[in-house]
Amino acid sequence: MKLKYLALSVCAAAFISCNSDKPVAADPTLKNILGDKFLVGVAINSEQAAGRDTSAVDVVRRHFNSIVAENCMKSEVIHPEEDRYDFSLADEFVQFGEDNGMFIIGHCLVWHSQLSPWFCVDADGKNVSPEVLKERLKSHIHTIVGRYKGRIKGWDVVNEAIEGDGSYRRSKFYEILGEEYIPLAFQYAHEADPEAELYYNDYGMHEPGRRDAVVRMVNSLKGKGLRIDAVGMQGHMGLDYPSIGEYETSLLAFASTGAKVMITEWDMSALPTVNRGANIADKVAFEKALNPYPEALPDSVSNLWNARMKSFMELFIKHSDVITRVTAWGVSDSDSWKNDWPVPGRREYPLLFDRNYQPKPFLKEILGPKKAVFDEFTYTVAPRDTDKATGQVTTPGTLNPVLPGCYPDPSICRVGNDYYMVNSSFAFYPGVPIWHSTDLTNWEQLGYVLNRPSQLPMYDGLRISGGIYAPDIKYNPHNGLFYLITTAVDGGGNFFVTTDDPKKGNWSDPTFLPEVGGIDPGFLFDEDGKAYIVNNDAPAGKPEYDGHRAIWIREFDWKNGCTVGKQKMIIDGGVDKTQHPSWIEGPHLYHINGTYYLMAAEGGTGPNHSEVIFTSASPFGPFKPCAINPILTQRGLPGDRPNPVTCVGHADLVETPDGDWYAVFLGVRPYRDGHDVMGRETFMLPVTWKENQPIILPEGDVITYTADRSYGPAPLWTANGLAKEAFFIRTPLVPCYSINSKGQLEMTASSTDLNQKRQPAAIGRWISNWTFTAQTGLDFVPQQPKDFAGIICFHDDNCYIRFGKTLDKDGKPVMLLETYSHGRLCSQANSPLTRTDEKVYLKVEGDNAVNYTFSYSTSPKGGWTQVGDPVSADLISTQTAGGFTGTMVGIYATGGYQN
Repeated sequence: MKLKYLALSVCAAAFISCNSDKPVAADPTLKNILGDKFLVGVAINSEQAAGRDTSAVDVVRRHFNSIVAENCMKSEVIHPEEDRYDFSLADEFVQFGEDNGMFIIGHCLVWHSQLSPWFCVDADGKNVSPEVLKERLKSHIHTIVGRYKGRIKGWDVVNEAIEGDGSYRRSKFYEILGEEYIPLAFQYAHEADPEAELYYNDYGMHEPGRRDAVVRMVNSLKGKGLRIDAVGMQGHMGLDYPSIGEYETSLLAFASTGAKVMITEWDMSALPTVNRGANIADKVAFEKALNPYPEALPDSVSNLWNARMKSFMELFIKHSDVITRVTAWGVSDSDSWKNDWPVPGRREYPLLFDRNYQPKPFLKEILGPKKAVFDEFTYTVAPRDTDKATGQVTTPGTLNPVLPGCYPDPSICRVGNDYYMVNSSFAFYPGVPIWHSTDLTNWEQLGYVLNRPSQLPMYDGLRISGGIYAPDIKYNPHNGLFYLITTAVDGGGNFFVTTDDPKKGNWSDPTFLPEVGGIDPGFLFDEDGKAYIVNNDAPAGKPEYDGHRAIWIREFDWKNGCTVGKQKMIIDGGVDKTQHPSWIEGPHLYHINGTYYLMAAEGGTGPNHSEVIFTSASPFGPFKPCAINPILTQRGLPGDRPNPVTCVGHADLVETPDGDWYAVFLGVRPYRDGHDVMGRETFMLPVTWKENQPIILPEGDVITYTADRSYGPAPLWTANGLAKEAFFIRTPLVPCYSINSKGQLEMTASSTDLNQKRQPAAIGRWISNWTFTAQTGLDFVPQQPKDFAGIICFHDDNCYIRFGKTLDKDGKPVMLLETYSHGRLCSQANSPLTRTDEKVYLKVEGDNAVNYTFSYSTSPKGGWTQVGDPVSADLISTQTAGGFTGTMVGIYATGGYQN
């Protein structure tokens, strides 16, 4: 079956395409591109409703299919005196909406601000009685809603009633009526127009206190049988708040009530947050600090603003199943309420269209996406005469690494004759590669455990070496479920997921365990039906030295999916605390022949890495170091030994049906002076038992590996979808590609580049050997020098190589090779092309000296032209770049969408 994803920009594919044989719309609009997902709304002022602001009216008519009243329906305007209404401006607003076929929203019936002064007080300025306020409220709502019955389709009934801590705002309504005024307002609105949709609207909805209170309020209204159709999440944002994760958490919480969600009042300040910066007593400095860009935004700020707006729009599209409207709070920057506040002359840039009524770059990316079309991308490791024969190997642990490439921190379990193994995946998506074998020798990747965005929301700013650390997979025979527990470092903490069959690829959403601190949690499902979680965390009390950590245990109630009881520290420091052992981590607990074995890594994940083991008669200890420790290490060996494997540790044990034991563990294959490009890989060795303890490798013995096992050519995708090993950089809010009927991958060139710590349009796989070839064909028509599509070798956001087609500064087509290290451009080479629209074929080859050569051809039959000198892999090695990952090779496309 053909697999096709719809992305933010891919939504426009029906209107715009880089292929000349497809229809092209002359004037794509927001409502045409996004209208099948949600209403695209805008707040309009009275000048616009009256048709006098003709430039704004043109934008509204072209791009929006919903309008909301900015001010004309607030009580101080529409109901200035108790016995007098002024409907003149509201009538113009409604008529404008009807004349232009808009979905009309009324804003707002009950709000403490811009409230008519008479509304809640008597002639002496004292609060009226509850009975009087109820009657005034009822009359106000019945009169306004009744006037526009059947014409206004939805109402913001109550606005901003909840404080950030979850308490009710002490408004006049609350002072007099308490919480009762909210259900009364919804009751009165429904009485006035039973067909109208009714909404609650508030700001700061990412704050946990307000979020939880609004959820309770909505459920309470529903429990009373009152109508509430949606929660309005005001989108007043800044460059540093809210986070996408916080906003998404609230969005899903509101949707869980059964109400829909509306993004209302959306704008994003590009200026410093109010009350930060200069001393307010220094008026000149204060005003300058709050109005830093009186002429225009600098590119750096504009790029950040557009990237955040794009990410939030993608979030809205991702959740278009529950979001019914997205409304900008104003047409253009000149209309924003944020101008001239809090100081006169302050110039803001918060809306979708600039002061010239032109779409901002992130909107241009929606309206006019640029496409790169890739032929099959293949990755190949060719056999060489010096390779060891691998076809007849049947003994586990003979071929190493058993999983070449960046597959660290392995964990393994067996059920019957089926073995399952998982690895860390850091900030790449999908998360946690999972493998299956029946013989411990031949491993097939089943895909990924965390293969839905809801399981792995890794968004903007997450470092590449953050994300998912050291997953542990275990089988619980008492309920027939497989459990995987891991840590989302920088992204939520420890959690577990479950499935009844890993081959189905359908694991549950995460259950987080906030009470379990630290990293590297692991399960033991014991013979008696009890279960335990062990994990690394800080020691009890103040750490006594750098790297002083501990292993803790607590009981896990698998029937209810939660921990029970208190945690207990069972290892303090390591085998011999007097020697200041560092970074005891990666614990696994086993119950073997009546003895509890606790195995853990010690010494850090560098060259001093090792694996150690302890025993106890009880899972809660006391645990004593075994007689022989470490049970695995390569530290202390000669640095000049041939073909070294270093940094070994983070092991896990598994028993075969015949009673043999094996260990899987991570190791590194440096190629020169500690440099490596594959990162930490998975190795396997048989385990021997001596003095009632397991030993993976006697200290001093050398681990060997089988170099350059042939592989491929393996495609990164087929007509049926991406290969099982393919992954993205962080979690895409919406996918950036589709696969056409010819098996080509059509990628939307994202404005997000590789160095922005976001989600660039990039798809790849791990490099698994020093020698390899990766190649593809590319159809791409760059329109400006920022347009670029081709191949990448990516270590992290600061260290990478990119090779592809673009335009030079004179607008001429070139093949460009660039290398980046620590965020700086290190080298650049290019080769001219004859035509902007000619198809090119790209290739990167790694040789035994671990240099990468980049070439291109304009013919599918070859005739390769090398661009620049070979690039040393040192540039993107872990030794140079740091971090925990290997090298991703794949495809990438970026585009410039500036005005």
